[in-house]
Amino acid sequence: MSLIKSFAFLALVALAAGSFQKSKPMKKFQPEVAPQISVREACGDQYATGTGGSIISPNYPNGYANGESCGWFLTAENGNKIAVIVHDLQTESGYDILKILDGITGESPVLLELSGEATNLAVLSTQPSIFVGFTADSSITAPGFNCSWTQVNPQQSLELFGI
Repeated sequence: MSLIKSFAFLALVALAAGSFQKSKPMKKFQPEVAPQISVREACGDQYATGTGGSIISPNYPNGYANGESCGWFLTAENGNKIAVIVHDLQTESGYDILKILDGITGESPVLLELSGEATNLAVLSTQPSIFVGFTADSSITAPGFNCSWTQVNPQQSLELFGI
């Protein structure tokens, strides 16, 4: 199966699932932009414009801190859309939440909200900007998450869904 068809399938699964908890392993999906992760130290509002990069919880995979709150404001170049791939997510189920919005305002629609365990999910924006936010409560912590993002040409994104 081609990379585009694989991505389309995962994007449709992510869009159809909305908010859920995942416990069964899925087939590994490792696009070329997936970085090898060691540890990320900073957390806060991060702004990035470009063709892609990493979105990683603080101290992943050794565990984020209680009360953590992080935000990533991402903008693709040349009006492209953004694909976010969740390679691994392990958070306190129901309390520590990764949320992806289709835009960068508080009123932007939620594309995906994850808590608990999930692997190899993808979501595609409908516009050039996206917000990824993470909040943790003040009790139990977990390893965190490892995501990547990449820009997608609007014409290619239509092809992902067979249009």
